[in-house]
Amino acid sequence: ILTLHLLIRLLMSSSLHARHGSANSAFSTFSSSSVVAPPPAPEGNGPREEPAPSAFDALGRLASFPPGQTSLGRLLEVHKALWLPAGFAAMAFTGNWGMRPALMTGLFGAYGIVWVLKSNIYPDLGFYNTEKSRIKGAVDYAVKFAMIGVYFLYPYLAAANTATLHPLAAAASTLGFCLGGFFHWAGDAQRYFELKYNPNHLITDGFQSHVRHPSYLGEILMWLSLTTLSGPLNPMSWLPVAWLSMITLAVGIPEKEKSLSRYGKKFEEWRARVPALIPRLW
Repeated sequence: ILTLHLLIRLLMSSSLHARHGSANSAFSTFSSSSVVAPPPAPEGNGPREEPAPSAFDALGRLASFPPGQTSLGRLLEVHKALWLPAGFAAMAFTGNWGMRPALMTGLFGAYGIVWVLKSNIYPDLGFYNTEKSRIKGAVDYAVKFAMIGVYFLYPYLAAANTATLHPLAAAASTLGFCLGGFFHWAGDAQRYFELKYNPNHLITDGFQSHVRHPSYLGEILMWLSLTTLSGPLNPMSWLPVAWLSMITLAVGIPEKEKSLSRYGKKFEEWRARVPALIPRLW
């Protein structure tokens, strides 16, 4: 019910986009009624356009687009809102209502719901405000939606796997998923609020004093956990991890660190001191 409510609100928001050229938060009660000034360029996500301050909503997201356009962030909100229904659909399609697909549906669906909530409380502005994140037309929307559709493999593969879920696999998958969620969601929160109240500085405290990319680390842990749950002996279970690794290692980290290099010596010292993905304990 919650997922359907989120999806309806998001679709209503997209409809208002098209008619009025403005973006409304799906959870307006979580945001301030005031409109913020344009936020600083998000770390490592490329150049950001500089529209008038009124073009931003209370969370700092670009809220005005030309007709027929939207942002990758809005697309991701719709996509993630479908994750819980996708889990139940996979169980119904295969007729498997066992522990493995049930646990997958819970974890996979929770990720989608938390993503939508997080995006309307402390969004990753790189998905909303950069030129690279712009969705230009229905074809562009459909192509990008399909590209991230690889994650829908998880609920189907779990439901299609009729082998008994070993208790150690269940424990390992839930442990890894929760630890990954901690790094992913809390790391995003630290970055959002630090840059909101102290913009244009290199973040080197908190999570970033132990690992340079806590959000990427968290996502990798979460996907490895879902691979364990869906069945690691099935090569198809590794496709989402392979896709995420390619995006992270080949695109995400290099682009982000190229942007952060503008901080010069301070960035070089931080990069030499702090690992990229394997946290240091001191």
